[in-house]
Amino acid sequence: MLRYIHLEQIDSTNAYLQRKQSEDDIRDWVVSTDEQTAGKGMGSNGWESEARKNLTFSLALDMSFLPAERQFLLSEAVPLGIVKVLDRLLSVEKLFIKWPNDIYYDGHKLAGILINSTIKANMMDTSIIGIGLNVNQMKFKDWPTHPISLKQITGKDFELQPLLEQISESIVAEVERLKKNSPAIEQDYLSRLFRYRTWADYQIGEKTLRLFMTGIDPFGRLMLIDRANKSYCFDIKEIKFLI
Repeated sequence: MLRYIHLEQIDSTNAYLQRKQSEDDIRDWVVSTDEQTAGKGMGSNGWESEARKNLTFSLALDMSFLPAERQFLLSEAVPLGIVKVLDRLLSVEKLFIKWPNDIYYDGHKLAGILINSTIKANMMDTSIIGIGLNVNQMKFKDWPTHPISLKQITGKDFELQPLLEQISESIVAEVERLKKNSPAIEQDYLSRLFRYRTWADYQIGEKTLRLFMTGIDPFGRLMLIDRANKSYCFDIKEIKFLI
């Protein structure tokens, strides 16, 4: 059973759980906050979130059943859990997972995910899954990701706690499904993957290349081909989506 903890303000919910990990069994904790003072995105990216308007939370899960070399499967299961809740609220045709695990709606970033995991021997151990979902915020800075919120899309206000619980439970359900049927998780992830099996422009270093996305390799790297059928394989910091 999930244990929900709410804090008015914290540097980051991921950092809070990482600190607690040395003194407590944090598995199945869900820590949310009204305001993060040092929320992080992928790499050095920040995360803009108006206090008490959005969901900023972290979920700690026991992932010891998963081989470390297959840890990207968690990056597939988590966004699927979020998307399954959002599918009830938004147009499914415009809602995608942008590799590796952002949630995009009609070309705008709706949610971000940051996963910090510990590993024992060749197996995963505990994973701390940080999630930021834009819910009721109406104005954002002009980020390159073009952020958008549920309220901007629907015109409706959303209660944060019920949404938090629905998403957390949906993620847990997807992780349980991962234990039993990882190929199904992989296939469902590809079915919701932004630009999968389409041509698009990407920035590789100083070059812009038009490439066709063919899938994800077992290590979570993005696989593409060009017009000459030359194959490419990229880690997260090696390629930039041009949107």
